[in-house]
Amino acid sequence: MRSYQNILVGIDVHGQEWDKPFEQACVYAMNHDATLHIATVLNTKTYTTQERFDPKLKELKKHAYEMLEKYQQKAKDKGVSQVKTIFDTGSPKARITRHLAPQHDIDLIVVGANQANKAEKFILGSVADGIIREARCDVVTVK
Repeated sequence: MRSYQNILVGIDVHGQEWDKPFEQACVYAMNHDATLHIATVLNTKTYTTQERFDPKLKELKKHAYEMLEKYQQKAKDKGVSQVKTIFDTGSPKARITRHLAPQHDIDLIVVGANQANKAEKFILGSVADGIIREARCDVVTVK
């Protein structure tokens, strides 16, 4: 069995429930005595480039940091000894696979497979699908 040192789980701040992938990532982190990286990548394409002109973006960033803190505490309460949080902006699948994973030496990514409708998947592709295709490390998909 392969041993993992750095595990990343993504948390979406847009209201979807990410407890199952998070729970699985915690189990992997404890079983491998690995560092758990809890990440959220805020897709800012729908917002203006300057935060001062878009109060929604400022509020969404605040919410993202609060969510990261909440999940960090939950991981520690479950017994994960090494927990880090990551906040980033951009395309989630690109930022996770091309930037965050290499930057933090991630060797396992845990993603949730959401139930996007067919039209949404056709136009955007799911984040999980993109991560599975582009990641250079192992990926576990949790339903």
